[in-house]
Amino acid sequence: MAKPILMIDAGHGGTDPGAIGSQMQEKDLTLQISLYQLQRCRELNLPVAITRTTDTTLTPSQRTTVVKESGATYCISNHINSGGGEGVEAIHSIFTTNKLANALAQAVAAEGQKFRRVYTRVGADGRDYYFMHRETGAVDTIIMEYGFIDHAGDAQKLKDNWKRYAEAVIKAFCGHIDHPYSAAIEEPSDDFELAVDALVQAKIITSPDYWKQNAVPNGIVVGDYAAQLIKNMANYLKAGA
Repeated sequence: MAKPILMIDAGHGGTDPGAIGSQMQEKDLTLQISLYQLQRCRELNLPVAITRTTDTTLTPSQRTTVVKESGATYCISNHINSGGGEGVEAIHSIFTTNKLANALAQAVAAEGQKFRRVYTRVGADGRDYYFMHRETGAVDTIIMEYGFIDHAGDAQKLKDNWKRYAEAVIKAFCGHIDHPYSAAIEEPSDDFELAVDALVQAKIITSPDYWKQNAVPNGIVVGDYAAQLIKNMANYLKAGA
């Protein structure tokens, strides 16, 4: 098997939920974004690999070993921020320039997310602060923080626009390495969209854009939302019985 050019890292997972807020968990969003990007890279014939495809636990050592031993040139480590800020951030190693990190962050900002910053962080020992930079060897790793899960505006943007952000990152990455890019082909889903609209009219769901974006092949629906949908549907059926 040919070595991947890009390793996609779905941050956190399993027993490590990452940041939590707005009825969402970071691990779910990072997996959703990463699986979509994996699919798009394959469609674009871009050699790619991924650290996890399910809700599984990876220790920092396991995660960085997968990246380092993949032979990939680049790694995009997908994350969702927390802590009261707003907007997209990209973090690069102290040993690389900010060119790729800036391209990826600006691409997400061009899709409507606020641009927060591109930066690097040095640890007390003079090495990279983040283990994804420090322990992935020669792989050029960019940590992408798509928004703040505990910021109401960012949380809504992540629910509604995650796929646009994920696509923007892949497009910008292709531009960085001069790889041919073509836009994703959206499959027609008139029946599905009509069904979602019917659920809105029945007041069973209140966020149609979320369901249209996420209840798709390779999409992930947050468990709390699925549970609420089931409860609302059950109440609707009882009321009509």
